[in-house]
Amino acid sequence: MILQKLKQLFSENQIMVVLFGIIAGLIVPSWFRPLATYSTHLLVLIFFCSSLRLEITEIVAYAKDWKMLLFTNSFMLIILPIAMWLPLMLFAPDWAMAFLILGAMPTGMTIALIADLFGGKTTLALVITATTSLLAPLTIPLLFLITIGRVVPVPVISLFSSLFISIVLPFIVATWLKSVRPKFVKKYDFWWREISIIAFGVLIAAIVADTTGNGAITISIRDAGLVFIMLLYMAVLVAISYFMNYWRTNSEKATIALCIVYLNNTLSLYIANKFFPDAHLMTQLVILLLVINILLPPFRWIAARAVELDKKQIKSKKLKKIK
Repeated sequence: MILQKLKQLFSENQIMVVLFGIIAGLIVPSWFRPLATYSTHLLVLIFFCSSLRLEITEIVAYAKDWKMLLFTNSFMLIILPIAMWLPLMLFAPDWAMAFLILGAMPTGMTIALIADLFGGKTTLALVITATTSLLAPLTIPLLFLITIGRVVPVPVISLFSSLFISIVLPFIVATWLKSVRPKFVKKYDFWWREISIIAFGVLIAAIVADTTGNGAITISIRDAGLVFIMLLYMAVLVAISYFMNYWRTNSEKATIALCIVYLNNTLSLYIANKFFPDAHLMTQLVILLLVINILLPPFRWIAARAVELDKKQIKSKKLKKIK
């Protein structure tokens, strides 16, 4: 009875895999740290299975909405990082760089799966991932030049190759498989999702184990309070991004907000380690990444509420047509 209830709870709240992955990576890092070298392989597996469940027509439709892409990319890649950096530069400069690096990143590669777990629009998440990743090599150096007066080059070839290997290639193969074996793909739809979820949990655990494996993470009361206040401030910024694309549905707006929250962790750690080699900065980034990932499960209820609002609006429109 208890096992059945736990199974039902997990099936209805599969985003909890993020929390389980974080806990596993923290408790037994030695188990998962070796798997960090296979992060690209896990990403390919995740995106291949996720792509089998995507609709190409939806991707094309979202890609044509230039106003949404302009608003979202401009807010995410330019306005958001500056808005996060400026108040800290004035009141807590020791944390300004960590928030600037984090805020300047494109959307994380696994966002399509997370959007699926949230009940959001996976195709929209894919489009935002692609556009932000393509623009990031231009916006990141510009941001650092404006804020700290120093050009920080982005590993363009590495970023683009990662984008191609992790997203484009598995998407092409998945699209081909759907065209030649549609019944096979549809028959095992449940398993594509489950494989993605398991691989994602392992990936989270591996990343956490790898980034926290050099010692215990400590945080002072002052820093904890500062992070908490900044999270509240970020919630306001995310709310702005939600209402910014007012013409889209609630679930689409929730997906956009999620893309702004879930950023490319790997790239942020790479830039910090490469151009700002400071143990304190790395610790700050790891703390922020852990906190944001821990807050993802509660975000699911917000997304569920958005989906529910969409259903009510559709039902209301149908009733009006009948009348």
